[in-house]
This record gives sequence, C-alpha cells and structure tokens, in this order.
Amino acid sequence: MITLIIGGGWSGLAAAVRLSQRGHKVHLFESASQLGGRARSVDWHGLEVDNGQHLMIGAYRHTLSMLEDIGADNKALFHRLPLDIQILDRDYPSLRIAAGRGLPWPLSLAWRLWRDNDAACFRQISRLNLKARQFKPAQDISVRDWLNQSGQSQRLIRQLWEPLCLATLNTPINTASAAVFARVLSTTFRTRSDTDLLIPRLPLGKTLPTLAERYIVKQGGQISLQSRVEKINITQGRVQGLVTQYGQRFNADQIIVATPLTTARTMLNEHLSLPDCATFPIATAYLQYPASFRLPAPVIGMSGSLTQWLFDRRELRPGLISAVISGPGEHEALDKKSLLDRVASEIHQQWPSFPLIPDQGFVIREKRATFACNVDIQRQRPNNRTEITGLWLAGDFVANPYPATLEGAVLNGEQTAIQLMEQLDASR
Repeated sequence: MITLIIGGGWSGLAAAVRLSQRGHKVHLFESASQLGGRARSVDWHGLEVDNGQHLMIGAYRHTLSMLEDIGADNKALFHRLPLDIQILDRDYPSLRIAAGRGLPWPLSLAWRLWRDNDAACFRQISRLNLKARQFKPAQDISVRDWLNQSGQSQRLIRQLWEPLCLATLNTPINTASAAVFARVLSTTFRTRSDTDLLIPRLPLGKTLPTLAERYIVKQGGQISLQSRVEKINITQGRVQGLVTQYGQRFNADQIIVATPLTTARTMLNEHLSLPDCATFPIATAYLQYPASFRLPAPVIGMSGSLTQWLFDRRELRPGLISAVISGPGEHEALDKKSLLDRVASEIHQQWPSFPLIPDQGFVIREKRATFACNVDIQRQRPNNRTEITGLWLAGDFVANPYPATLEGAVLNGEQTAIQLMEQLDASR
C-alpha cells in the first residue's frame, strides 16, 4: 500500500518522513522544481539564500527532533545563541530582552528585564507573560485589545509586542488572535533553552528539504518534482487516486494534501468546505555590504520603521545583511529598488558607518506567505482527518495551537502521518 502526498513543503516532508520510518511507502508530488515550499532556497549571483528569512528557536522541538531522526547534526546546522535581542526605536530608548545566566529560570529572565530596561517595563512584561499562561482560548480577542486590557504602555506595544506579533503571527495586532499570541508567548518562555535563537548556518533548503529527500528515497519512497496535481479522484466519498498535469494517473487509498490553504481550496472545492482565510505577505531584503561591515548582534529588532528585523548573515557571506518586513503595509506599494533604498537608509541612520548604498541588493516577496492569524482563527482551522475516507490534510493552516510557522508545519505533518497509521492499524 502506498500513500500519496501532495506538496513538498516542510509539512509534506514531515509526513513523508514519519510514514517512511514505519515502513510505509510514499510518493510525494511537488509542483516546483525543488522541495521546501515557502521555506526554500533561491540563487542570487551564485549564492544560495532563503526565499524568506526564518528564525528558529529552541522551542521548535518537533523540527529539531525530526532533523536528528533523519541524520542531521543540529549543532552543525544552527548557531545556537542564548536569547539576547535589542529592539531599537527612534523615539524610545532601546529595549533589551535577554535570558540571563546565573539564576534559575525564569528568575534570570526577570532579573535581566529589570537590569537592562526599567521597573515599568519589567512589571508590564512580567504581567503579560503571567496572563499568557492563564489565557482562555475560548474567549479570543485581538492582540491590541488584550494588550490594552493588560495595562501595556504604548511604548511596549509599539517597541515589543507589535514587532513580536508580526514576527510570529505575521498579522497586525489590531486583528491578530490574542489566543494564539498568548500560546506563542507561554510556549517560547517555558524554559531557558526554549528561548535560544537558532541561526541557520546554511540556507534552509540545505536543512530539512535536502535531508528529508535523501531519507525518503533511501527508505524506498519516491519524489516527483515539477509534477503538479490537477485532480484528486474521489468516488462515493472515498479516495481513489490522483491525476497530474501530464495526465498521469496514480491509484491510492490514502492521500495527504500538504499544500498552502489557497491551493488546497482550489483542489478540493468540489469535495470539502475549507475556510476562506486571508493571506499576508512577507518581504525579505538582502543587502550586500563590503565584507568588513557587520551588525552589532546576529539579530536586531527595529520598531517605528519600515524594517522590522535585521539579521547578520555573514555565515553565508561576510557583509550580507537580511531585513524582514512581515504582514501587510506600505512596503507592498514600493517597487524593489525603493524598498531596498528605504531599508538601506534606515540601516545608515541607525549606524552611520554603513554605506548609504550597499554594493548589491535583492528582494524576495512571498505574497501569500501565511494565513491571516485573526481573532477566532482557531475555530476555522480544519482537522487533519476529513470526512472523505482516505483524504488527509497537513500544512501549517491545519488545526494546532500555533500560527503559520515551520514548527507548526512540521507538527501537522507528523500528526497527520500518525493518525493515518493509527487508522490503518485499527482497520487490520
């Protein structure tokens, strides 16, 4: 028996790996010429860069575990750093969030919040972290309303919570789900190691996509690239197989759809009612400066500016800086040159030693990077198992406690594979 998987992003790959581990044969179909989905690598003048700058953290336990299972050395893949991030703003003093050492967790975090900022910041951040652990998901409101109800100052809303909400939910705080944001906060700050920053030493395409492909094929699985699925054959509420754009037919009793939500809706609109969620973009600007230039830290936050997060990517090439702008906003109306000029200007304003014009620049826009993680989104997210026998859903939009992240994608891929195997075992 073979399971067909549609979509070679991180969720589809996770499902294929877990099925292969248990001896199930899989055949994965990917419409693009490479694996990785919305977390893949692209070529820029002979340098492989990510299609979007992703930051992993120690709390990504499912992702890290899967990488180890398929032969990865996570110490070689990621530069693991203790949490220590400054967020800069033109109107406020810099804000520093650091894990701290020398005291038990979370006292070390509390001590550093007090020492590095001020008493008001310490009290407000501590209060919100406590409220995050107590949040009742059934009573969802917007992140902004939650922050206002929790007594957060306008400074912290602008300088900390808004950038963090955009970075994790890719959704503006006026409409973002407080239930999901609270879960992200409570999970991220669960232990000291969960807050660690994992800076990829390699392009993301060289991590899970490459290693998973090798593992799946070694276990006897098959991967078809540039193979778009045109139709899923369903008869009397039961999966029969699929048809590719080349007219090839593949029969199967089990199919996992692990595509973005918009693609899944188009493919299944005759058979399933999937939510019609809005999507939001992410823009990543790569700026190449002379090799001697580097940021003061590997990751720096910025608020009150177009640029939201800066990453020093000298492990890929000395002098390379990536800037991330998440969610909707004025950046969408800027052409690529104007966007690069704006980001470079903001870097120069913050650090005048940086040239006003970088040597080279490159912009990648993912127009549908994530689903909009709005209030009550958790009521709309579908389950892994559908009412059609043999049809399963994966992908980051499928129900789980988290927003559209790599960890959520891997988690859903794993859970789909586990539920599918449990059903097959029960039917024998």
